[in-house]
Amino acid sequence: MLSARHPEAAVHRPGPVVPSCAGLTMTASYLAESTPGAGPGFLFRIENHTAKPVTLAQPVPSSAHWYAHVGGRWLWRASAGRGGALVDAIQEKGPMFAYQPATEPGDPHYMAIPAHGVQEWTELMRDHPAIDYRPSCAMCNYPGEDEYRAVFAYAYLPHAAEHVPNLLTCGLRSNPVVMPLLSTTRR
Repeated sequence: MLSARHPEAAVHRPGPVVPSCAGLTMTASYLAESTPGAGPGFLFRIENHTAKPVTLAQPVPSSAHWYAHVGGRWLWRASAGRGGALVDAIQEKGPMFAYQPATEPGDPHYMAIPAHGVQEWTELMRDHPAIDYRPSCAMCNYPGEDEYRAVFAYAYLPHAAEHVPNLLTCGLRSNPVVMPLLSTTRR
C-alpha cells in the first residue's frame, strides 16, 4: 500500500504483538569459556509458576538485546534474532513483537515445562546465533562505554497450520545479564 503523502513509500505495518507472560519467569547468567575453543555462553532458566504446562517453540530464547552504560544512561546497542523486541522500550513488562512463521515449520522442535516446573539449560554463543555477543558497529559505538548488559527474549505465534498443545502465546524477557567488557569477549 502506498502513502498519499509519499506515494513511493510503503505503509509500515508492524508484526504481531503478544503481551508479557504472567506466572512465568526467564533468567539468564553469563558463563565464561570453560573448555578451550568452546567460547562463552549462558545458563538459562524458565520457571512456570502456573497450574498449567507450557510449550515453547525452539529456539529459546528467540532474541537478544544488547545495552551499553554510558555516563548515567543505558543505551541500546544491537538486537539479534526474532521475537521479543519491546513494542515500547519504556515499558519493560509491556507487549512484545512476536515471530510468526509465514509457512508451516518443516521440522519444529519444542520445549515443554510442566505446571509449577523448571527448565534449565546452557547455550554457547557459537551454537546459537541469536545470542552471539555482537554489540559492535562503527556507527553505533558510544564514547565512554564501560559496562554491558544483555536481555534475552522469547515471543512466538504459531502458523495457522501449527497445532501444538499448551503453546505459549505470550512473551518472556530475561533479567539484564551483566556482560564482560567487549574486548574480553572478542573471538
